[in-house]
Amino acid sequence: MGDTPDANPLVSVVMPIYQAERHLAEAIESMLAQGFDDFELLAMDDGSTDGSLEILGALADRDDRIRVLEREHEGLVPVLNAGIAAARGKFIARMDADDVSHPERLERQLAWLQDHPECVAVGTGVDEVDPERRPISTLTTFTAHEEIDARLLAGDGGALIHGSALYRTEALRTIGGYRQALEGGEDVDLHLRLAERGRLANLPDRLYEYRKKLDSLTSVRRHQMRVNQDAAIQDALARRGWDPESAPPRPPELPPVPADVTWAIWSNHAIEAGHLGTARLYAWKAFRASPGRHWKLPIRATLGIRPYIWSRIRG
Repeated sequence: MGDTPDANPLVSVVMPIYQAERHLAEAIESMLAQGFDDFELLAMDDGSTDGSLEILGALADRDDRIRVLEREHEGLVPVLNAGIAAARGKFIARMDADDVSHPERLERQLAWLQDHPECVAVGTGVDEVDPERRPISTLTTFTAHEEIDARLLAGDGGALIHGSALYRTEALRTIGGYRQALEGGEDVDLHLRLAERGRLANLPDRLYEYRKKLDSLTSVRRHQMRVNQDAAIQDALARRGWDPESAPPRPPELPPVPADVTWAIWSNHAIEAGHLGTARLYAWKAFRASPGRHWKLPIRATLGIRPYIWSRIRG
């Protein structure tokens, strides 16, 4: 069953939860199935009004490693900071309420941090899946600190996937946790500040599944996230005494993406990764939503033709 509630586990898993009933049980079950079991799971409910609390209650009754902390709805950053404050473990693992961790995730990450005392955080390789866990693609994994730090300074939050990370609790508390003022860029900011206290790493092993969703961000929200990411980068450059102009150029800010374009992107990524079943599914969804824009996509997905090869055929 794991540790008794009054024991001090080695790892505290912090899972923020808000209106997460659709995938919550699967996410928690993936953590309970870890080969390493000296952990507590802090289920931080942020005022959910769906069935999340009922699911949490049933799972907590079954496994005393789960601690359910109910809160008024405040948003992600306050919830994460409350999780850091409540954690009893020497290490803190992040886990999102709609993703999946593979059984060996915690064991491998913990071994890495124990073998590399200079390292303050380690993520893992990540597979992108659709809402039903059909495979879409594999994200590029940067394993070296210098690569990760450079990508963070370019605004790439995927340089170390937030939900896949295992941190040293002392390091998180020393830097003061997450900064509310930079919500939307809080992961980039946190990792840049951690990079100034120790080294960051990613395991190349794909031990985490990130569940993709349709874009629901408004233009205003998307712009604010971009502003806060930029502020995090500029703050990091100032702390390090670097020229503000030394930051790598950022790609242009993109508007919200319509569903048909998202499905087309997923289809193209799945073609590249060889997941042709997923590719065909989303090619036809994109085509049905906008035939004029996506008429070529079902052909390519059916034949498994990558975009650059298609362009050569057409050329």
